[in-house]
Amino acid sequence: MEKWDVVVVGGGPGGSYAARTAADAGLKTVFFERGRKPGDKNSSGCGLGQRWWRDYPEIMEDLQDLPSVRKIEMVVIKLVDEHGRLRYTSGTTGSDLCANRWPHGMDGISIYRRDLDPYLANLATSAGAELRTSTLVNDVIMDNGQVKGVKTESGESIQADVVIAADGAMSTMAKKSGLRKRWGGGCTLVPQLDFSCNEERMDDIIGNAEWCWFGSLFATYQVNFRDGMHIGAGQWLRDDWSEKPLDMIKKLVSYPAFQSTLKVLEAKPREYQAHMLPWLEYPPKTYTGGMMLIGDAAGFPCPLEAEGIWHALTSGKIAAETAAWAISKGDASERALSEYERRWKASELGKEFEFGKEWSSIWSASAFDPAAMEKQLQLLLEFSMLHPFSIVFDWGDAHMDCLNQHLEHIMDLAPEFADFGKQYVAPLARGIWPKNVKRILLNVKPKIPGLRRLSDQNYFKVIAKLSKGLAPFLDPNIKQDAAVPRDVYERGVK
Repeated sequence: MEKWDVVVVGGGPGGSYAARTAADAGLKTVFFERGRKPGDKNSSGCGLGQRWWRDYPEIMEDLQDLPSVRKIEMVVIKLVDEHGRLRYTSGTTGSDLCANRWPHGMDGISIYRRDLDPYLANLATSAGAELRTSTLVNDVIMDNGQVKGVKTESGESIQADVVIAADGAMSTMAKKSGLRKRWGGGCTLVPQLDFSCNEERMDDIIGNAEWCWFGSLFATYQVNFRDGMHIGAGQWLRDDWSEKPLDMIKKLVSYPAFQSTLKVLEAKPREYQAHMLPWLEYPPKTYTGGMMLIGDAAGFPCPLEAEGIWHALTSGKIAAETAAWAISKGDASERALSEYERRWKASELGKEFEFGKEWSSIWSASAFDPAAMEKQLQLLLEFSMLHPFSIVFDWGDAHMDCLNQHLEHIMDLAPEFADFGKQYVAPLARGIWPKNVKRILLNVKPKIPGLRRLSDQNYFKVIAKLSKGLAPFLDPNIKQDAAVPRDVYERGVK
């Protein structure tokens, strides 16, 4: 029977990077891919955002020349009405101040997995890991309640000190080890349709942008590549689910706004795919004796938008580093591998889930709720008319009268959103850094007669008494550039 230090199940981004990290640490490492090559089973693409330049700059530099790459410099938001007609377009991009956060500002790239996955697998094999393709791992070797290796569909048994499971949302390794039988809810079904497009039209019309579409009919993303694009629609999985995923995507592309886009891009459908993703408020347990879960297998897709590639690489890196540490101690027990969970919770990955409940709740009550989205669309369109560039083109009455009419519309709609704001938006307040709350309050202070002569310390005491909800932000013992701890914030609000 073969014996390895580390066995990685899955040749996707997280699995490959875990294998690379383990091999770089001098561990005898093998990783398994069920397809003929990494990326072979995945027709989708992904966007790699700004933190890739921070955390994996050498990878981002290498990816620039791959065939499918398109640069992302902004995200275009498109709002569509109940008839599928385009009503509003807005772009989101950072100012030059964002260059202070990252060397490349807000820039990222889009890339097909058929390009990304082989590149990452090659990093692992170049570091010394062995890749075995066309191999389905379907069971674990257990000994006294601890994972000691894996078994393949062909009957082969492979022993390992540590197994890293990167086998996706429907993780066989999680089930066979007893870590998890099924997700307890919070999953999304994502049907995707990929199109080939005229590359010159893509350059002229799409440019360096991602598109997102919102409306009462659907919420979808459009990832744009060098000579193609794909659209994906998500929705929570429910017990009463009846609509076929393909019917969802067919309905979506039939709307006028999409039809005009497909026409000008000379888009032709070339591949359809549907897959499930865990979209959780917080991941369940991610380790057991002899094994750790990473990426989608662990439930790591972001709780706000379910992006998971950075999360897969980062959790893979942490898992491989934990494996190296555990093997050096000669202890891969459940107790030892709890270090993995401690490490990811202390990282930016864990920080993302500090607001998992708030992020996932606000999404389900807006983009994934057709009735709510129809009303929110009205409000968003009215707010858009308050912009000076918009009011210029409202010629129904005198411009000031037009402005007041839109304000009236907003006030008419506002009561319906009071509960929404209280329930879903207000809890996010504890994430505002205390130092920013203080800066806001100090900017307001000179404008309020009677407060100007107060010292800043006494001014903050007055504010804290007037608004218990602000008290935690004014506590000098709270770290100034971190979220207010949930228990402290909730005590302050009460």
